[in-house]
Amino acid sequence: MTLNIPPERVLAASEATSKKAMLTEMAGLFSSMDSDQVLESIMAREKLGSTGIGHGVAIPHCRIPELTETRLALARHVEGVDFDAIDGLPVHIVIMLLVPDDEDRKHLQTLAALARSLQDKLFRQSIMGAGNAEELSDLFKSIVELKMPFSAS
Repeated sequence: MTLNIPPERVLAASEATSKKAMLTEMAGLFSSMDSDQVLESIMAREKLGSTGIGHGVAIPHCRIPELTETRLALARHVEGVDFDAIDGLPVHIVIMLLVPDDEDRKHLQTLAALARSLQDKLFRQSIMGAGNAEELSDLFKSIVELKMPFSAS
């Protein structure tokens, strides 16, 4: 199964000036959902520790009880924003991951696939060089979720 980030959930040129502003913008990309609930859930997860994984990348993620399928959004920030990343560098690429409350295994598989792909310098350069939301969306169609050999239960 590939990962799908539809163009309408891609923010190709965020101008957010803070981590919270970035997450607020991104929560609004999930048009069929309550953006306040999304933001509250994401911020609660961020309080446990930053999801800035280094190399200018963050993958904020959370579980949403009434969600029936995994949803993703992408934001790109040319200058970068302080995200309290583990390497202390500004974040330019943010992938927001929302998963149903009861899908631990899928949550781990999706996080692993994203983290693995985003560690690739050429992939990150492709994201930063893409021209618009459609091109950014297309880049993620090549990511295939990892199949974990263990049970998350």
